[in-house]
Amino acid sequence: MNQIAKVDDKSSLNISLPYLAQIVVAISVGVWGYANITEKIDTNAQETRNLRGNQNNYIFPDIRTLEQQVVELEKEVLILKTEIEYYKKELKEK
Repeated sequence: MNQIAKVDDKSSLNISLPYLAQIVVAISVGVWGYANITEKIDTNAQETRNLRGNQNNYIFPDIRTLEQQVVELEKEVLILKTEIEYYKKELKEK
């Protein structure tokens, strides 16, 4: 019982065809899955590089420019409010 099998030129292995087919399919699915995962990782890495590269293309406007735009918009709102009050008075007088 404790004899170790010897492997030599005349050794053989018997595998049934359905079992061999399952092994081939399992290996094929594993290779296909690995290829898909690797492709997705490469795609994500490329997109990350592109995002980091484009990150510096947008130049944030200067805070003074934004403040100036806010002041201009506030002036326009005041003008519109004044005009609305003027037209309301005109309608009441008629």
